[in-house]
Amino acid sequence: MTASTFLLHRDAGHWIVGLIWHDRLGGHMPAGGHGEVGEGVHDAALREVLEETGHKARLIPGPAAPTPAGFPHRPVPAPWWICEGGASPDGHTSTPHTHVDHIYLALVDSASAATEQQPDHQLTWFTHSRLSSDPTVSEDSRLLALQLMTWLDGAPAGAEDDPMQLSAYLAHRATTGLLPAQHSQKEEPA
Repeated sequence: MTASTFLLHRDAGHWIVGLIWHDRLGGHMPAGGHGEVGEGVHDAALREVLEETGHKARLIPGPAAPTPAGFPHRPVPAPWWICEGGASPDGHTSTPHTHVDHIYLALVDSASAATEQQPDHQLTWFTHSRLSSDPTVSEDSRLLALQLMTWLDGAPAGAEDDPMQLSAYLAHRATTGLLPAQHSQKEEPA
């Protein structure tokens, strides 16, 4: 189980995405890593952001069905994507293995130098244009970040201050943005 987090900040009315430089993998990607024993995946996401960037972040909950009244367990923020992929040996596992990556979105209040703690990695902020053209951004990160930037287009003023409002807006954009492409050809009745 791993957690990765795309950091978001609105700067002068424009959204930017924060990615770390990963020395071992040689590219820009979301902050992230393996969960620790007894740690929820959402907690791992926030811990990794703090360790790797020095920023304290606020998760933007992904779409999730509500729990019924009286449900005895506490819901936790859902990731926006869960993806499985092969991984090479690393500091946690000495053999090739599979990551089940829970990919989150989070807001940070400032794109300037982090103040919470000394970061493990260099954080760089990317505009839509730079994401499209920078060869140092890993391709999987580029694809998700560009999709995210498309969803963020037109986000209401103040959304950067309210993770729940931004979550609802992004969930709507994700759903309405995908449906026309998926259903562009009219299906014939059986």
